Amino acid sequence: MTSSKFSSLRAMRERREQEAIAAPDPVGAPVEVAAVQAVSPRRVGRPPGKRSNPEYQQVTVLLHGQTYVEVRKRLLDERKEVSTLIDELLAEWLKR
Repeated sequence: MTSSKFSSLRAMRERREQEAIAAPDPVGAPVEVAAVQAVSPRRVGRPPGKRSNPEYQQVTVLLHGQTYVEVRKRLLDERKEVSTLIDELLAEWLKR
């Protein structure tokens, strides 16, 4: 089978676009169709994050389990990550 399962949808959309170009407006003047801007193709998947950013270094930290659980609960309310909190705390510590 050479056609994709979405080929009929594509054909329907193209047909509607052609009808919109050819159809006159209610007054009788031809409809001007704005040029379709070329949109850059979307990347599939998640956006790049800290792991792929060369400014970040991955480290391992050992914390008490209960401390980590309580920190995660609070950060969930603030919509923050543990790594962001640790980065902020260490940056403040370095300023001293």
